[in-house]
Amino acid sequence: MKTHKALIIGLALTAAISAHAQDIAKLSKTESSYSREYSRKALDFKKVETNYLFCLNSDFPAVVESALGHVTVMRIAYPKQDLRKIQEKVSDLALLGPTASIRQKASMAMKVFANPFGFRNAITDGQANGDGLLESLIAQR
Repeated sequence: MKTHKALIIGLALTAAISAHAQDIAKLSKTESSYSREYSRKALDFKKVETNYLFCLNSDFPAVVESALGHVTVMRIAYPKQDLRKIQEKVSDLALLGPTASIRQKASMAMKVFANPFGFRNAITDGQANGDGLLESLIAQR
């Protein structure tokens, strides 16, 4: 029961953070110093990192896949943010993920982590939904 509650809380938090990151990414496209400053102050990246790592370590493939999409959106929205621990976990999943789908999505996420600026249009062209972003990017490649 504790795992079930933690899973639900993790998913809710992931969705809320992702939605916020998408909104901030759209605002930051205006290049206003205010929106960039706001985006850095709005999220507690230590908590975000902890929650995403929890989701990426889940025993439920759907939770892992969803978290992969959301961390990818976050990487694009915050390209200069230090997300090393998340990137390490995504790299592990690309090699050792429990399902082929997780490995494929993690591999695409690693491409985004390597060059987030190259994928900026993906979140400004309406593909910003973390759950569908990786599928869309894989289909395009």
